[in-house]
Amino acid sequence: MENTPNRPVLDQGGKVVAGATRWKSSKSSPPSGELFVIANLDYNDVMKLGVHVSTAGGVDQAVDRAVALGCNTFQIFISNPRGWKITEIPDESVAAFRQKYDENKMQDAFAHSIYLINLASPNETLREQGIDSLVSGLRNVERLGLVGLVTHIGSHQGNGIEIGTERVVEALGQILTENSGKSLLLLENTAGAGNLVGKNFKELGNIIKQSGSDRLGICLDTAHAFEQGYELHTAAGLDKMIAEIDENVGLDRLRAIHLNDSMTELGSCRDRHENYGQGFIGEEGLTRIINHPALRDIPFVMETPEIKDGTGTKGMIDHIRSLRKD
Repeated sequence: MENTPNRPVLDQGGKVVAGATRWKSSKSSPPSGELFVIANLDYNDVMKLGVHVSTAGGVDQAVDRAVALGCNTFQIFISNPRGWKITEIPDESVAAFRQKYDENKMQDAFAHSIYLINLASPNETLREQGIDSLVSGLRNVERLGLVGLVTHIGSHQGNGIEIGTERVVEALGQILTENSGKSLLLLENTAGAGNLVGKNFKELGNIIKQSGSDRLGICLDTAHAFEQGYELHTAAGLDKMIAEIDENVGLDRLRAIHLNDSMTELGSCRDRHENYGQGFIGEEGLTRIINHPALRDIPFVMETPEIKDGTGTKGMIDHIRSLRKD
């Protein structure tokens, strides 16, 4: 893992510390002879918390909805998540979105790809459709000024993880060649049902290492990890999972967290999201996650039943913020 001097380091009085950079690696000590500040002493220690919001009526409406719910980050779909149609966002909509985003001081928001993506599929036509969709999605993400595009990887459909990984790496290479921008493509971990690729962080790390691109990162879905068998509901289990991410992917590549509880039990491999604190991970477990030094500065976005039916969302946002420790 590398040092990431991408943001200013401020002292406790709020003044910029000249020459200071941030050291995020848990594997080694900071280089000697330079000024370093612990990464979790953030110059902006406001929790980045939001939900998945609709773009109905125009992409700029997503910002309005996020603001109304008390969010300072969010996730959107750029196009119909259940269709292949490529969406081109009008320039005036992009301008309106960016103006509202800046005026409301939104931070590190991101988009989610369509659900049909399968970069590991033996069907070449299906893989090409997924490639085209992600190339278009990355272009729109960059135009909107978002951090990146989260995507599921797909299933090798019985051909084995090695062959599936080869297909994914080849597809990612094509995507990042056809889209030469700066926006990140974030690979999401899965609950592990069937032949899905990316069920653990060793698989995700292997894909990223073989791809060799700085534009690849991951999105941690807490429900999926729990359903795969990561005991992140306990302090020891959470630390163990974070260490696995650090070793195989690098914590600097963890750029988004889907803060979902789970309707199903540990290791179920069944993807079912539950509202914060109402599932098997529980409030204590999730609250430990939002306060963990390695995770607390990453944007948290919820994709839970309460979000989908629109009930009590602002109250839930306020409640979660109250659980954040200084």
